[in-house]
Amino acid sequence: MPTYADLNMAPPKSWDEFEDIVCSAAKNRWRNADFARHGRQGQRQDGVDVFGNDDQGRLVGLQCKNTVSGLSREVVLDEVGKAESFKPDLAHLYVVTTGPTDKPLQEFVRELSQTRAQGSKFKVSVLFWNDVWQDLTLDESRLFQHYPQLKPATAANEPTHDQRLYEELKALLAFDPTVRLFRDHDFRGPFSRAAIRPLFEFYDTWDSPEREFMDPELQEGLAKLYAIGGRLAEGLAMRTVPVGNGDFASVFSDNQRARGPRPPEVIEDARVLNEEAREFVPVYERFMRRCREKLVR
Repeated sequence: MPTYADLNMAPPKSWDEFEDIVCSAAKNRWRNADFARHGRQGQRQDGVDVFGNDDQGRLVGLQCKNTVSGLSREVVLDEVGKAESFKPDLAHLYVVTTGPTDKPLQEFVRELSQTRAQGSKFKVSVLFWNDVWQDLTLDESRLFQHYPQLKPATAANEPTHDQRLYEELKALLAFDPTVRLFRDHDFRGPFSRAAIRPLFEFYDTWDSPEREFMDPELQEGLAKLYAIGGRLAEGLAMRTVPVGNGDFASVFSDNQRARGPRPPEVIEDARVLNEEAREFVPVYERFMRRCREKLVR
């Protein structure tokens, strides 16, 4: 059965689009989402358009050449020379071209890389459009970001991945009772442990690749919500204890209450939790409203 990798897709004509595609392909090739484009248009690139760490933690750079007609040896040597100035030093430079696979050029680059390695200089490889395409198809979500026309059509009434994710999040981290408690409660007093349990489940389970939005804006919003929610969850775990019959929790333990007035550290714990809760609520509200705007039809 044919796969996306089998498609004979033409390379992009735009150099800017090509660099974006190469960045996504690099993330897939080395399983590292931290690859990034180097600087912006008009800034000196030092022979590197995209950089990041490979799957062994070594710094690699990619120089993108939108040269459909092919890549010359002179251009490769010129880009290698420029990349010598990149800081910190590269372990490997990949010259990436939109051109077709060129066996003589591959041989030239292999010999060049071997000579450089003997002199303790970074290695060099060449990647052709076919290599980039193969890497890009390793992750369909990134493939569809650049080629949305390839995404299979869904049935009219079938929810998308993002719509299902939004409904799952609404069911788990509903406004009532969890977020309402964070909005209205003063943590100087006790609160229901059951009411905050969804926040802990959110923090425990929503950092997996299966729970990432396809929409970049929504995924960025989820990441922010997760970070702020995580700080609040950790604060609640560290600063509160069960009180009474165990159904409630408080910064002010039963033993401390029996000994007298609240000590300064208890007052400080309540202040911090109130601050973290007030920070969490507006981020939650903005994110859920944006999800509704984009996903509810």
